[in-house]
Amino acid sequence: MSLIDKFRLAFDISPVPMLLVASDGSMLLANDDFLDLFEYTIEELRGLNVEALVPASIREYHPELRSAYNQVSTKRSMGAGRDLHGVTKSGNVIPLELGLEPVTDGVEKMALVAAIDISHLKVHEDRMHRAMDAAASAMVMVDGRGTIVFVNKAASTLFGYDEEDLLGHKVEMLIPEEFRRAHPVYLGSFMNNSTERFMGLGRDLFARRSDGTRFPVEISLTPVDAPSGVLVMSTIVDLSERVAAAEAVARKSAELAALNVELSHFAYSASHDLKAPLSSITGLLNLCIEDLDEGNLDEVRENLARVIDISHRSAKKVEGVLQIARAGRDGMPKVPVLLDAIIAEIWIDLTGGKSTTKLELEFNYADPLVTELPTLKVIIENMLSNALRYGDSSKPEHVICVKSDAVEDGVKISVRDNGIGISEQNLLKVFQMFIRLDERSGDGLGLSLIQKQVERLGGEITINSTVGQGTEICFTLPSEEKTHD
Repeated sequence: MSLIDKFRLAFDISPVPMLLVASDGSMLLANDDFLDLFEYTIEELRGLNVEALVPASIREYHPELRSAYNQVSTKRSMGAGRDLHGVTKSGNVIPLELGLEPVTDGVEKMALVAAIDISHLKVHEDRMHRAMDAAASAMVMVDGRGTIVFVNKAASTLFGYDEEDLLGHKVEMLIPEEFRRAHPVYLGSFMNNSTERFMGLGRDLFARRSDGTRFPVEISLTPVDAPSGVLVMSTIVDLSERVAAAEAVARKSAELAALNVELSHFAYSASHDLKAPLSSITGLLNLCIEDLDEGNLDEVRENLARVIDISHRSAKKVEGVLQIARAGRDGMPKVPVLLDAIIAEIWIDLTGGKSTTKLELEFNYADPLVTELPTLKVIIENMLSNALRYGDSSKPEHVICVKSDAVEDGVKISVRDNGIGISEQNLLKVFQMFIRLDERSGDGLGLSLIQKQVERLGGEITINSTVGQGTEICFTLPSEEKTHD
């Protein structure tokens, strides 16, 4: 019995469409299932070359592929993982998976072809692809080697690639460069224990777009059984909006905390700044009572005039602080300010005109300074108040010197005293909020808020101090309008 006859017997009982092809491409034998699939009779098929069953797009160079197979004839599968089609007698194109096995009768090489119609599978895949394309979440499927075998439209849009730019490429192209080397290890671990899971739990996870930008993501992994092996479906959610919203909430919380701090400082400033003038008013009114008892009406009138003057200045001070609070971050109008007049007014408010501390003034910047008057008053008053508070009782005289100098693009104002000074360790803390250096400190807000106001006006503030010698605080302000948020 010839080899052809043996194959004819096997073909008759095979449930799979079978074809026997000679090395020159002529078709020698086919079973009924193959003939039905391609709509030919056996007589019609014997007069044709196998290229008649190949789509026109590859028919021209198919003989080269057939010749190459004959050179290295091995058993192999064709069509798994890629589209392969056949053409029927009526011109219908059908998707196929093919199995090739070399055979010989001792003289001529032949190829045994098993053809499986996967039309129903393709219909199912097309439906699945359409369903995944309609999904809002990005989906990327990879095989065990990390090669992308499917992406939906949402993934193409999210990553900024066309579908054909992704298929067949490694999934690492969608991962930031610093994570690419380790990713195959993670993929291998998942393939060895492929259960549905979330990636990135407890750590930040990022993906990479086609333009190189990275963005935060949440990824769930689902194993999918396929004829070619286990695939991995990754469902990717862009967290950019969620992260941005969380950051916005954090910023608002920080702003609210800052407002609460400023409110605390305002309450402290209001009580602190009014304490000295109220004490002066109380003292002057007590003197008025004594003078009335003694009939010294001229003294009474003089002291009452001083009370009225202090009251007016205190009311203006409160209004100034309220202006700063109302202005907030946007600031307030700038006006020309004469430093000598402002400092004299603040000194009277702080000391009531009666102080053993000597105030020295040295103004080398004679022009009016254009700035926010209420803010400047709060800054200088806090600096003078600190200088008064930290006097050194062991010295014969407590001296505070206020100096102004012209500097590039503005003015430098310094307040220097010969008080107890600040240690090097504490000097690093003076601009921190809520830091109280000793029992003389207020609420620990003064210098930190001064620094904030100076910087908002476009200036800088520095401090130098030596224990036992004294302290100097300097700040600069621009001569032209230059503010910072």
